[in-house]
Amino acid sequence: MSNERLEKIIEKRNALESLAKKYPDVLGDEFAANCGEDLKLEEKIRENYREKVDANRELQIGIVGRVKAGKSSLLNALLFDGKTILPKAATPMTAALTVLSYSDQLEVKIRFFEENDFAALRDKSAVYERKLKELIEAKVEEDRKKAEKNPVKGFNEAQSRERAERSAKRTLGDDVGLSGAYDQYQKIKESSIAESDVVGKIVALHPKSLEEISSKLADYVGSEGKYMPFTQSVEIAYPNEKLKGMRIVDTPGFNDPVPSREERAYQLLKASDVVLILSPAGRYLDETDKEVLEKITVKDGLRELFVVASQIDTQLYGDEYQDFGGDVFRVRDEIGKRLSEQTVSVLSSLNQAGIFDQLVNDDGNRIILTSGDCHSMYLTFDQKAEWDSNKKQIWDNLCSDFRDYFSDKDGNTSRESLKRLGNTALVERKLEDVKKKKDDILANSGNQICQSLENAVESLKQGMCKALASQISRIQTCNLDTLQNEKNGIETFCLKVEPGISRAVSECVADWRSETTRSMVSFVNTLCGDARSEASQAKSEFTRHHSYTTGILFWKKSHDYTTSHTRVSVVQLRASVEDYISKVNNSIKMEVLEELEQLKRKISSKIAIVWAEKAAEQSLDGDAVANRIRAIIEGLDLPDFKLPEGDLPQELRGSGSVEDEQGDNVMAICRAHISKLANTLSSKLTDEISRYASAISKADLAKELLSRYHTQLDNLIKDIQNKEQSIAMYESVKKELESVA
Repeated sequence: MSNERLEKIIEKRNALESLAKKYPDVLGDEFAANCGEDLKLEEKIRENYREKVDANRELQIGIVGRVKAGKSSLLNALLFDGKTILPKAATPMTAALTVLSYSDQLEVKIRFFEENDFAALRDKSAVYERKLKELIEAKVEEDRKKAEKNPVKGFNEAQSRERAERSAKRTLGDDVGLSGAYDQYQKIKESSIAESDVVGKIVALHPKSLEEISSKLADYVGSEGKYMPFTQSVEIAYPNEKLKGMRIVDTPGFNDPVPSREERAYQLLKASDVVLILSPAGRYLDETDKEVLEKITVKDGLRELFVVASQIDTQLYGDEYQDFGGDVFRVRDEIGKRLSEQTVSVLSSLNQAGIFDQLVNDDGNRIILTSGDCHSMYLTFDQKAEWDSNKKQIWDNLCSDFRDYFSDKDGNTSRESLKRLGNTALVERKLEDVKKKKDDILANSGNQICQSLENAVESLKQGMCKALASQISRIQTCNLDTLQNEKNGIETFCLKVEPGISRAVSECVADWRSETTRSMVSFVNTLCGDARSEASQAKSEFTRHHSYTTGILFWKKSHDYTTSHTRVSVVQLRASVEDYISKVNNSIKMEVLEELEQLKRKISSKIAIVWAEKAAEQSLDGDAVANRIRAIIEGLDLPDFKLPEGDLPQELRGSGSVEDEQGDNVMAICRAHISKLANTLSSKLTDEISRYASAISKADLAKELLSRYHTQLDNLIKDIQNKEQSIAMYESVKKELESVA
């Protein structure tokens, strides 16, 4: 409906423009002066509408979660009728970014790493090797010194070095990004494929069926896949009604050392309307998940968060089972209560800038317990022989421990119970609710835009009608002899009035340049202060617990102590910078337009005063003077104040968090970058405002206005000389104008 409204608005606007071009002497200035930025260009109207409404219509769903959190199982259950189409990631490095969307044709696109990705992996691999060597040498030296104090025991360097290497690899393994980059780069070096053969390329696959997707993807994301070391992302588009109007983004769940994949995942997740946080019910929201959660940022507009506790089938045999025995759904509900309390506890400590308010305050309604495997088993119940070993084991356990719900003899009850335990229908309902909410928001936004444009077009039309009425009135009331005398004295009049107009314009422009520069720089600095304050919220305090033992045997004693630390979320710092850029770019234009509107009013007002003082008997009235001034200024190019996006220091391009001194350093870099952006924009503002002021001065408003006055006076005399025909013609134009709807 909004699109139809928009087309009618554009049709009306174009009809008014056609009349203004057809009768420029009467309607040209009125149209040019009052068309405004919103209506100036037809394509601009469409572009603004697309940006605010159409471009955001697709519901984007971001999925985050660690490797082996059950993301592939959930998506296979939701979208592929339980069939194993999406392969499960064996390691963080095989977890490619995956994008699923609707298309009339089945197509798979594979994107390979870019040049800077290979460079980053190479550099991080070198860092890993250096740290590994340092840790090994330090441990060997420690063993050597111990041996020197106990010469009886001796020192075996080979054994010491072997132990040291195992210990060092375990230590470095905690840094998933670094160790993963090393493993990935080793696979790249071992591969028979040269980097130059794949760098930056996109490969399109055309499988004949969904079942073919899995086998084709194995070459690109399988742990032994030929192209796995080089794969950045996978995009699957296919005709599935469930995907109409939405796009699903499955992000790698770790601190990705691949810059292009990390950047693309960040941007896609940031733009997501829904974020599903997948966490295995057995290791629910633990330390590994916290790193994943730090990828989530605040988003303007619609943003719905849900936690999906996956693999719930693995948790049915704990304390809740002891309490409620064979009632599988009572057991599940009790597990849900426990996980809900755990959600509040974990996310409260991570809830910087209110990111997780929905989950903390919604009393468990946003926590969904699922089992992708159980839903797949429900969908493929009649093909049990094709189940993999994991599904068969799940089935055996369910049949053994929850006999009232699962058995080979009662297929109907078993199917229904598997469906309820899988619980993906609840995920679908939640997504559908959000989609409806987004459609309502976009429909309302579209209606608001159309209403504003309709008001502007109607106001423009009424202004043009008023200009016609004024012209008819002048023809009817002006005396021809008086106008001839006015024309004869026009040169004297121009010499008399032009200095006053030029002086008025010069004073207005000078004042405007000074006041606008001051107010705009102040506006930018206010936003800068807000952004720096927002960045400060990325820093939090926490306590780390330690323990050690002293003594041996009966004298052995444990000691506990704590240390205080600070943690800074790199993603939140980045978000504060990008939000600052977005706010500046979105609001600065409105501020500039308001300042320009004030300038037009001031110049028109001052010139009108000069005109009235020097030309009380002249035929060009105050409204015509104002319209001519506005029309001239509207024709000038607007100042450009936009800040470039994506220009970030390298330290702010990662994800995860950094601690203590490193965190303070990154925080300082962020705050300095925000200040640098503010200084850059302030300098640009000053230059652009000066340029625009100079452009107005060079436009020579006095000369333009007086030239227009001369032309209108000639036309008015001609109209009076042919009064009846002229009035009839303008009445006809008026009817034509009034018929524009």
